[in-house]
Amino acid sequence: MNGDGEDTLLSAWGAHDVLTLTLNRPERRNAVDPVTLTALAEALRTEGRRAGAVILRGAGDEAFCAGYDLSRLTGTADDLQADHFIGDAVAAIRDCSAPVIARLTGHCHGAGVELALTCDLRVGSPTLRMSVPAVGLGVVYRYEFVARLVLMCGLARASTLLLAMRELDAVDADAWGLLSELSETTQIDGRVEALAEKLASSPRSAVHGTKTALNLLVARAVATDDLAQAQQIRAAAASSPERQQALMRRRKR
Repeated sequence: MNGDGEDTLLSAWGAHDVLTLTLNRPERRNAVDPVTLTALAEALRTEGRRAGAVILRGAGDEAFCAGYDLSRLTGTADDLQADHFIGDAVAAIRDCSAPVIARLTGHCHGAGVELALTCDLRVGSPTLRMSVPAVGLGVVYRYEFVARLVLMCGLARASTLLLAMRELDAVDADAWGLLSELSETTQIDGRVEALAEKLASSPRSAVHGTKTALNLLVARAVATDDLAQAQQIRAAAASSPERQQALMRRRKR
């Protein structure tokens, strides 16, 4: 819950033990904060054990997740503490034995892209807009995400998304291999639910085993030495004066 006592993550069960988790901060375009990310990780680790499949979505259709809540950032190295919460939620999606399907409409930026791309499948609508503008905020993005992105769409396209800070529409995201499929917004709920129920009705040992095999391949892309070096680079960038200025400019928009 947030400070107002409202649920920032909603949980609901459907047919065939399909669990739907909803990022519920529509006033912030479902931007995530430590409370929301912690709730997501806990739900996946507890309720996810029972689930045959999990649907991850944002409240409403305006946004899946606009990223990490900028009001939580200070422009100093202390902001790297956000890594703990983002990383924990990402690990929970990855480690959940049930496949996780992202329902993507509207805005999907920054940390929202990492959450979406960590899901096993992604169904997007034509309203989807996807970007990772971290460089413009003086941030070197999490190395684990960079490695996953390169595996998914290749080095050239990952560079375009991260360095050129290109915003992708749904057609481009699909062409880049970042979506499992496209669906009209009016039909996306039915399509996501049908996909989830199909997975939940399949032999769980095969579904779980296939997800585990795919995760093993992704894990090989992150070497321990590379991760340590990346963390040093990120820490230096996080405390730079240029980053503080960039964050101030962004907040004034």
